[in-house]
Amino acid sequence: MSSPLKTKPSQLFKEEEAKRLSEISNAVGALREKISVILVEPKYGGNIGAVARSMHNSGLTDLVIVARPEIPEEAFKYAMHSTSILENAKHVDTLSEIRDDYEVMAGTSSVVTFNGRKFRRISYDPENFWRIYLAGEGKIALVFGREDDGLRNSEIEQCDSFIHIPANPEYPVYNLSHSVAVILYEMLHQSLTKGVNRKTSSNNVTRLVDQIIRTMELTSYPGYKSRNTAVMLRRMFSRTELTDTEYHKMMGLFRYIIFNLDEDSGD
Repeated sequence: MSSPLKTKPSQLFKEEEAKRLSEISNAVGALREKISVILVEPKYGGNIGAVARSMHNSGLTDLVIVARPEIPEEAFKYAMHSTSILENAKHVDTLSEIRDDYEVMAGTSSVVTFNGRKFRRISYDPENFWRIYLAGEGKIALVFGREDDGLRNSEIEQCDSFIHIPANPEYPVYNLSHSVAVILYEMLHQSLTKGVNRKTSSNNVTRLVDQIIRTMELTSYPGYKSRNTAVMLRRMFSRTELTDTEYHKMMGLFRYIIFNLDEDSGD
């Protein structure tokens, strides 16, 4: 009886490599349709070109440039093999012109705050941003501000969320192109390793129920009913396919309600 043929190690390596490349190609294809990069009034051609390279590395092609009608020749030199992204870039005069094209518009900021009264600049680090928003169905715009003074208030007001890259407090401002590279790397990394639309954890369900009960306690809802209501909510949520994205959106909703009901919540 002949022994079964053994697969050579080199063949196994080739199969694993092909599988990995296929996974990356599939992820890149999905991201390309979903993610846009927006540069607001960029000053330096080198930065514009380096951004195009990072986009190409991540498989993205949709670049929008605000308030800069022409791309300098220097940008094409820095873009190297990514010049097609610059050639096909969309130019607009203001951010508001394209606001309705996106489900989520996320600004980037070197400022970090946890103060509810400064809600316009409450931000996520790149990992948590993508963990929350990558699962959504609509398109996402990543908005990067000017190299010297970032995004202005009128632009900040149009953003649904903010991304803050942790940095040395003594010098927290990243170069524009470096910021793009960091955020796009985390985007691709999470799309490959964690996937999207995951059912949220039981611990998150407990946190959500606690948040709802706290909200009820700030109203005239009878306290003696809270315990039974909490049990009912936990059982209800345990039967659903509540995703991480849905959990975070609901938590944000109840945080907003609590902030407006509880006078001590802003301390």
